[in-house]
Amino acid sequence: MTFLELLDVIALTCVVTVLLTLFWQRMRTYLKNHFEQYLSPRYLKSCGVRRRMPASPAQRTPDESV
Repeated sequence: MTFLELLDVIALTCVVTVLLTLFWQRMRTYLKNHFEQYLSPRYLKSCGVRRRMPASPAQRTPDESV
């Protein structure tokens, strides 16, 4: 194997590694967002979710705008 072939293999390996890393991050984000809709609110507290249903108009304070 010549030095240029070795550089080609190293470059190709780097490119494939970067592409697989980006693909994995995108898939992880997609799956996380997909499965979060099935979690109960107690598992979503770290995301700032307290309840799943929006507050009814009777529970709003008068100074809140709609």
